Amino acid sequence: MHHHLSIRRLSRAAFTALLAGVATPALTATSAGAGSNGSATVANAASGEQPSPAPANPNDQTIYVTATPLFHDIRPERDLDRDAIDSYGISTIDELVGEIQAELGDGEQPVIFVNGQRINDLSEIGALPVEALLRLVVLPRGSAVRAGGSTGQRVMSITLKSKVRSATLTAAHKVATEGHWNADRGEAILTRIAGQTRANLALRVRNEDMLLESDRNIIQPQQSLPYAISGNVVGFPDTSGEIDPLLSALAGRTVTVAPIPQLDHPSLADFASNANNPAVTDIGQFRSLRPKLNNYDLNGTFATRLAPWLTGNATFELTRILNRYEQGLPVATFTLSPTNPASPFSRNVELAYYGKQPLSFRTRENSADLDITLDADFGAWTGNFNARHTDVRDSSVIQNQTSFSVPSSDSINPFATDIASMIAIRSNLSSTRTITNLLHLLAAGPIFRLPAGDVQTSFEGGLAWNNFSSASTFSPLDNAKIQRNEQSIRGQIVIPLTSIDNHFMAAIGDLSATAELGRIHDSDVGTLDNHSLGLTWDPRPVLHVQGELRQTVIPPALTVIGQPTIVAPNLRVFDPLTGQTVDVTEIFGGDPNLRPETDKIRRVSAILRLVPRLNLRANAEYTDIDRRNFISPPPAASAAVMLAFPDRFIRNAQGVLTTIDVRPANFQSDREKRLRWGLSMNAKIGGGPAPGTPGAPKGPQRPSTYFQLTVDHSIVFSDRILIRPGLPAVDLLGGGAIGIASGRLRHELDSTAALTSGGLGIRAGVSWRGKSSLFSRLNGTVDTLSFSPLLTFNVRAFADAGRVIPHARWAKGFRLAVEVVNAFDQHQRVRDSFGNTPLQFQPGYRDPIGRTVEVELRKVF
Repeated sequence: MHHHLSIRRLSRAAFTALLAGVATPALTATSAGAGSNGSATVANAASGEQPSPAPANPNDQTIYVTATPLFHDIRPERDLDRDAIDSYGISTIDELVGEIQAELGDGEQPVIFVNGQRINDLSEIGALPVEALLRLVVLPRGSAVRAGGSTGQRVMSITLKSKVRSATLTAAHKVATEGHWNADRGEAILTRIAGQTRANLALRVRNEDMLLESDRNIIQPQQSLPYAISGNVVGFPDTSGEIDPLLSALAGRTVTVAPIPQLDHPSLADFASNANNPAVTDIGQFRSLRPKLNNYDLNGTFATRLAPWLTGNATFELTRILNRYEQGLPVATFTLSPTNPASPFSRNVELAYYGKQPLSFRTRENSADLDITLDADFGAWTGNFNARHTDVRDSSVIQNQTSFSVPSSDSINPFATDIASMIAIRSNLSSTRTITNLLHLLAAGPIFRLPAGDVQTSFEGGLAWNNFSSASTFSPLDNAKIQRNEQSIRGQIVIPLTSIDNHFMAAIGDLSATAELGRIHDSDVGTLDNHSLGLTWDPRPVLHVQGELRQTVIPPALTVIGQPTIVAPNLRVFDPLTGQTVDVTEIFGGDPNLRPETDKIRRVSAILRLVPRLNLRANAEYTDIDRRNFISPPPAASAAVMLAFPDRFIRNAQGVLTTIDVRPANFQSDREKRLRWGLSMNAKIGGGPAPGTPGAPKGPQRPSTYFQLTVDHSIVFSDRILIRPGLPAVDLLGGGAIGIASGRLRHELDSTAALTSGGLGIRAGVSWRGKSSLFSRLNGTVDTLSFSPLLTFNVRAFADAGRVIPHARWAKGFRLAVEVVNAFDQHQRVRDSFGNTPLQFQPGYRDPIGRTVEVELRKVF
């Protein structure tokens, strides 16, 4: 069924409002015609509820439209009108979606509808400025089943303004208050929306400075030799013993180390003058805490209605990401013989040098993506066709030291020669390319009617062709070319069991059951089956309950299987078996023998609408996740992992950790049970009705004031990992962490609050992370590292100059925003049972940047 609305008024210009929809019609509204800066408000596109009207200019003409909702019987979990959207003070739709997902604690991408039409990827509308938005509605978990999504997915229904023509420029500068780190970002967006046709082009650039360990006063671990750029001399072969009795006699004490004088022919007396006072080089000046980053992204999209029953969308995206790390300095030793004419010593001695240039690690990613989507309406059925081509090219260049001693010769005068230039350095290159071509077809609609309503179903099929190639100079034999062809089918059904609206067993409320069955055949893995069952119950309008049982089999990604071997030097890790912090060589890469991972999820969620006038809701979600054969790199800083994979952790004769192999492996199982619960509110607390709404007085009015609040608490009841059969389970809540970050956090609390009025707003966020622990050893004795609780506070304030200074032409569309992250500069503290902090857990490693302040200037033309 099509809805057409045409309204003609005597104003500065004529304007038209067009509503189009079949089965799941789009909802749009228009504001004043050309030259006006009006706003428009529509009915809730997902729930059928009437929205609160958005503020508008008194001269604007606004039409309020109510149409058939997307899913009329599902009430929203979040419902953001223009004021709620403005309260975030951000620039683009994808930023807004990211903020909302973070508040919901949802890592699963939602199914997104734009003006009632499904899109396949957020990139199709993500770069649109938020000014193009009228409303964003989030439906509860499980609502996506009706649209072909999974039982655990939410729906986000986005309604765009029907007429937008704008250019948006954004520039922002961020600084760390501790100094030595800055970041800049810029954004240019061109947007055109005219009814069902929209076009958008966005260029985004982001640059970040490199942050060095010396910038945060990182204490360096003890080196095996006193290396320095200018060099030191030590004994040989006992590098900790006396250098030369003649030198000790001249210095008047036993000399075990001495700096090398910057002379071509130093005498013994030149060495004695600074005996036992070695030259020192702060290696932290050559080690990155954060890399130098350059990120460039160009995104373009065009969508239009091709026929009354068909819409099309084409999107492209080009991305380049560059990173550069510094991995410390190379080291070298030179054995100086007494027979060397340059030697003033009576016996062999060792010279220890740092190279002058840091070892670097550079990465580059270039990606191109082309996406074409067609949406069709066939009576009560909808169809979606998607074709996608993706080409991703990654490369890295790592400098490795190939030898640690410079060839000694009596013909070389080490004091007159640049020994550092003789250090053998090799640049190793690795690269990968992933090409993916995808075809996907989805059809959804009712198949027959029961007393409680229509039985909805969806069918989808997909074809994918994946090609992966890799090359590496580290290990040319590991160069790989892998192909994976995939065929998939999936079917879903939603069966209404009881219904209030249809007066069938209405006393029970609205109750429906869902089922899903899918099969995927991968050419290199075989056939994998997935299934799920769900139950949704709304006993009363104030309560929504959803439960699901889902099993998903996930094949290892081609990039995980075929990743080339990479050897990275001088990576700093904590060794839990010795309690030491050491620099090791890490081996990265893929593993072709990885098995598919099986995930079983049991989840129950509920939403309780407490005070509709305040949009006050309580929510809770209990999740039980059981993962089998899950794929993960064997992390360092885990005693359990080191004992389970002894061949992955190599030590020298003294037991010092020297090499770690972190190529991925299958872990036996991981079982986690957690609860997330909280409150959300969006309420008008002052001001009058928006101009142009029924009953609103004429003339200027005081802007409405809105208050938003979200509070969420997560508690993990248990989390246990079994690494291999026959080994004891690792209790992640009891100090048995498998990563360096800390033990598994039992408690996490996140809260945001926003107050907005007439273009002014402030948004504050509070995050609290509970304490945790990690088992370690100190001098062979089992010890526990304690991680303190951490409370951080963020705040963002913004002002729309056009609303503050309405008569200034330059202020129209201009916004200033200031954001402070970690306002009180809090850092987590890590202590062992003696109150000491291992070097790897210094505050500079835990949070290198610390408090940051960002100033953003944004202008909409």
